[in-house]
Amino acid sequence: MTASPRPKIIVGMPAYNEEKYIGSVVLQARRYADEVVVVDDGSSDRTSKVAELAGASVIRHGENKGYGATIQSILAQARERNADILVLLDADSQHDPEEISALTKAITEGYDLAIGSRKLRRRDIPAYRQIGQKVISYFTRILSRSKLSDTESGFRAFSRQAIAVLEPKEKGMAISAETVSEATAKGLRIAEVPISAIYTKDGSTLNPVRHGFGVLNRIMVMISERRPLLFFGIGGGILIALGIFAGVVVLQKLFAFQDLHTGTALISMLLITIGILSIFTGIILNLLVKRISDSL
Repeated sequence: MTASPRPKIIVGMPAYNEEKYIGSVVLQARRYADEVVVVDDGSSDRTSKVAELAGASVIRHGENKGYGATIQSILAQARERNADILVLLDADSQHDPEEISALTKAITEGYDLAIGSRKLRRRDIPAYRQIGQKVISYFTRILSRSKLSDTESGFRAFSRQAIAVLEPKEKGMAISAETVSEATAKGLRIAEVPISAIYTKDGSTLNPVRHGFGVLNRIMVMISERRPLLFFGIGGGILIALGIFAGVVVLQKLFAFQDLHTGTALISMLLITIGILSIFTGIILNLLVKRISDSL
């Protein structure tokens, strides 16, 4: 009986001004991969040079296009290089390259997307990051109808099937949530693997608050586009509830004091009207989304 050939593993690393860490991360990652591909997203430092010296193949963006654009480039490189498994690994030394084998193991066991979950190993995560991750993961679960604990982790692995069918469009950090949503929609098998995480003061070039709100905003947009009945239905329901509450207050004042609060009554009618229109908008958009998805 001939042994099955060893899968071709490529480690893809998005990088932006990471000359301090990238050399070490590349050297460690090479132990677990056939090739390390670094996509330098328009860095102004020596990120590309250090990565090349450490043995990585470097693809350079002429300008900073965003995290999502680097992931799209990495997926394209994985398809071009005929990878069996693609592992995404941050270049800022936040993740332990020794845990690459745990993610690739999940892929060889039949999963299409293996996500490294920091929640399954709760250590060394700052409180403000935990809160932000919980909020973003909650709305990502609504978007993707999944029950994953850490949808924002950038440490993840893809099967050959996932590499072939996933076509994310987001240019920013919300691509992590979009990828989970798309994988779920296309019936790919997803697993979570416990990983550790190391947070250094200079490890991230992004403001965490601005980053969090930016990602959350894009996730809400995607929910409105992909689950419009839920998005507009909840919004419409809230508006109707507020309108009814305002209407009850008007009636109470009218019966108790024979005084009609015209302004509040108009606001009540406006809220109820907008709420009803919002629900009908959700219904119509939901039908359109279903027709489009059925035609694809």
